[in-house]
Amino acid sequence: MRRLFYGNFDFEHELANPNGWQRPPAIRRLLAERASVWIALANDGDLIWTPEEIPDSFWEELAANGLPRVRGVTDIDALSHDNIELVPWGWSRRMLSLSQRPIPQNEAAAHVGNSRKWSFALEQELGVVLPGAARIDRLEDSSPTVTTSASRYGERPTDHRWVIKSNFGMAARERILGLGPTLSDSHHHWIQRRLAADRAVFFEPWIPIREEVGLQFTIPPLTAGSPRLEGVTPLLSDTQGGYAGSHFSLDEVVPKTWQSSVDFALQAAERLQQLGYVGPLGIDAAQHELPSGDVVVRQLQDINVRFTMGRLALGFKQLLCRSEYGVWQHSTTSEVSRPPAPPNAPIRIIRTSPLVVNSTPAKHCSEVLIFAGDLGNR
Repeated sequence: MRRLFYGNFDFEHELANPNGWQRPPAIRRLLAERASVWIALANDGDLIWTPEEIPDSFWEELAANGLPRVRGVTDIDALSHDNIELVPWGWSRRMLSLSQRPIPQNEAAAHVGNSRKWSFALEQELGVVLPGAARIDRLEDSSPTVTTSASRYGERPTDHRWVIKSNFGMAARERILGLGPTLSDSHHHWIQRRLAADRAVFFEPWIPIREEVGLQFTIPPLTAGSPRLEGVTPLLSDTQGGYAGSHFSLDEVVPKTWQSSVDFALQAAERLQQLGYVGPLGIDAAQHELPSGDVVVRQLQDINVRFTMGRLALGFKQLLCRSEYGVWQHSTTSEVSRPPAPPNAPIRIIRTSPLVVNSTPAKHCSEVLIFAGDLGNR
């Protein structure tokens, strides 16, 4: 059966606005420029929804580089949906209405599992909350939370960095960043709006990350066995904490550093399975360095009840030979710097995003860099 990959990368917006999320033109453009990422999981003959036209020559170039031969489609209403399986980035109400084979419980489970209310409560229950992190339910509690955190970390409270996140967020969006022990008027206004919409926001001290990974799972139906770990993908982030890429290799052994994180993530996966969720799950874990020099592991840094870029990165293993590893690197034309690449030069580079979308130069760029050597000893 052919698959139709649908990149609703604004999935969290759909969850936060279940009664109708109208995509602004800028978001639609973002979805169009990122549509090609599905090539990592596609098979020959599959379809990829593209909100704006991508030249056929780009898909032909991917096939010439050893990736599947697919077709981009802009109008899915014109398709005959017989014998086509819809594969969305995440299951929302809109996706259920498009699918000929919907999984109704997925939308409800995704709404619960992707909320920070649920993940923060799970962190508390399992005893793995990042030191200083807090849920804020009232506007009057926001300033004391920031002031207390600033006094806890470091000798110079004015240098203390922090972040406050909404209940539903994605990558480096739906959040505010701050510096110092006080909140500005604009901070207060943002918090007030989010509390009115979601009843809670979530504070975290901005503690430097030494290393971060994505733990990639597949959750089968409850009667079909336990959640399955598909792989561990080390993450690259930009200076603002946004996604910048993933490492991938043929090695299937879980590094000892992350085995406890896998164990905690499996507990989260089992909870979601009990809720009725079936499909992909990505959980980020990170090593943070405290001002004291101690290192703590945040086992459940982010829970993504959907596909993730790290999960897609595993699909590029098809390009590797033995004793090779890869980096799937993302950037935009507006970035002033890119994440550090391995010291050795890549032996192959495959562009996985089009230069032009709808006759306009694309801002989002992605490419696979393949290196000789062992990822574990990079």
